[in-house]
Amino acid sequence: MGEFSMPDYISPTLELDEIGRLKNSLEKVASKEVVEEIILELPLDINSTPTQRAEWVEKLSVLLENRFDNNIVKLIRKGCYCNENGKLKDTAIYLKKIYLSVNKDLYKFVEILNENGAGWYIKGNFLYTKMFSCECPMLEESKISESLTWCHCTAGYNKKLFEIVFDKSVEVEILQSMRQGFDYCLIEIKVN
Repeated sequence: MGEFSMPDYISPTLELDEIGRLKNSLEKVASKEVVEEIILELPLDINSTPTQRAEWVEKLSVLLENRFDNNIVKLIRKGCYCNENGKLKDTAIYLKKIYLSVNKDLYKFVEILNENGAGWYIKGNFLYTKMFSCECPMLEESKISESLTWCHCTAGYNKKLFEIVFDKSVEVEILQSMRQGFDYCLIEIKVN
């Protein structure tokens, strides 16, 4: 993936964190037996290489797609979002200040963000955001894939982020991903 950008800091517990988030999210939709079966079937070694992590992502995506319907897969992965080493809340606070500074005018909010190259737009009742780089350390050595399964964690991240910014419930969908070979990820946000 040419647009991959390694995060400034990678947690030494990256693999344990990924497994923990997966397990917690799986427990919300499956029995404990199914959760343990999946975790045992697909272990992730601590201090794995970028190639090993990318292979694990592929295997996990296939396993989830084969075991659950698409809506459950999305639900599972949306629950696996990280907080970018604490940046989620900081980013939300920064964006919320901008949003409040324009008196909660979504159009002005988008205009200000686009002045810095954000590439956001509004169409109908939806806000569309573009991400021009992927900082997921699990995808550093990832190959192009048609599957959006892994990337649904970004929807969970953006749901949490924009619910803080807008102070209300939002629905988020990933429409396309750089992992699929696109030039950018496209995220659709519906503010309820």
